[in-house]
Amino acid sequence: MKLAKKFKDNPSYYYSLSIAATWAGAGSFIVGTQVARESGLFPWLLWALGNTLCCIVFGLVAQRFPKLRQVAASKPIQILMGLMCVFQIWINANGIHEMLAPTVIGSKASYWIVYGLSAFFILFYLKRATFRNVATDNFSWVLVYALIAVLVVYSMATNGVHSIPATIIPAELKRNAWLCFTLSTGGFFYPSFWELLDYNDSNDEGTAKVDMQKAFIRGGLLFGFYLLFVLAGAFTTYSPAVNLLKGILVSLIAVSSLSSFIYGAMVNFGKRLGVAIDIGAVVLWQVVLPMGALGVWTMLQNVRIWMIVGMFIAAFIWHRSERKAVA
Repeated sequence: MKLAKKFKDNPSYYYSLSIAATWAGAGSFIVGTQVARESGLFPWLLWALGNTLCCIVFGLVAQRFPKLRQVAASKPIQILMGLMCVFQIWINANGIHEMLAPTVIGSKASYWIVYGLSAFFILFYLKRATFRNVATDNFSWVLVYALIAVLVVYSMATNGVHSIPATIIPAELKRNAWLCFTLSTGGFFYPSFWELLDYNDSNDEGTAKVDMQKAFIRGGLLFGFYLLFVLAGAFTTYSPAVNLLKGILVSLIAVSSLSSFIYGAMVNFGKRLGVAIDIGAVVLWQVVLPMGALGVWTMLQNVRIWMIVGMFIAAFIWHRSERKAVA
């Protein structure tokens, strides 16, 4: 049975893997490992909880508040979400480069890999973008599970198992509690998440309609399962011998998000303008390269939460004003 028919007949499984893959990004491995090793187990658990809840919270809330969905579809928010796609493209491009440059592939070839992948997805999404985005996410994410399991098991077998800090530091917990909250709401600024809801409702390609709330909950749980491997990896060390495997793994994680935000820009700006913005983002990528994946991710995280808070306030005011008008 062809993939397209399998997808159309039972898309829920494909949606769930795509949701997990889209949310992951290069930062989920790079930042997750760093938080566990430097800040310790309890801050990591808060960080992981926020990440796991993100897709679940979106699934539980997005369809229950029509005004929030209307705010997300408004022109100002569409523009802001589209611009955030540019930052996400940079984050994941940086992640691919950072992980491949120290390997035998080298820095120069890593640049061209990023450019080649970006060009491929820009062209690939000119037709049947939603289906193709979900399909490529599924392919890359199945490989992610396989590779991260091999990487962690091999590293533990060859380099042993080490401890990570488990001391409770109130200041660290407070900081990561706020981070947990900001992460858990992050999905509301993901264009591809909103587009999945619209795609499921419109059913233009004859795809079976499913319970998207369940799909997003499963997506969050699938992402949480992946994070368990990230945590396990923090208890060991990755030797230079596995640098290439680690680089390929993080690149696959980053590619699933890179492609989704290339697609997201097309969703929010329309195909023509979206393609132009995607090309501009890729061309300008090297300007932000010195910041690294973590630097761009931190900047994005600090800005996004206030935009999401603004969305909820606008939806609440809109809802209240309509109720008063009816009364």
